[in-house]
Amino acid sequence: MSGAVVWITGMPSSGKSTFAELLAQRLREAAVPLIVLDGDSVRSAVVPEFGYSALERENFYRTLANLAVYFESQKLFVLVPATAHQRRFREFARSRARRFLEVFVRVPQAVVEERDAKGLYQAVKAGVVSDLPGGDLAYEEPSAPDVIAEGGLDSTALMRVVELMQTVG
Repeated sequence: MSGAVVWITGMPSSGKSTFAELLAQRLREAAVPLIVLDGDSVRSAVVPEFGYSALERENFYRTLANLAVYFESQKLFVLVPATAHQRRFREFARSRARRFLEVFVRVPQAVVEERDAKGLYQAVKAGVVSDLPGGDLAYEEPSAPDVIAEGGLDSTALMRVVELMQTVG
């Protein structure tokens, strides 16, 4: 295996990071060289910080895609758990990567709201926060994801991603 970008998308609190952690653990056990570019972690590490306006989100996801492609060029498998709520953000990443897989973590709205440790969905309902994908901002589900993971703890989806990583090209 010679590197690929695995973009893990879904609404906030869907389990993207959980899925990425489980996948990373499985790959590390198999001595696969990888890096995880978690959207929240990268957002807080980049200076100046990206905000959440439409333009700032566009720039952030372009930056995240470019970082992923850079690490892919270094023969790493790059796991990117990041909402990227518009299909065009993920399609940009796909167009730049040599090898790309899209994983959709599908979770019902009620479940993401229940899981929401940051209280963002409640803040949207209270009018305190706006422009939350899956809240008051549309989340565009992938039209043809390579893998659908139900809820973030989907072991069948994990195995499928590992299989596809060996053949994607």
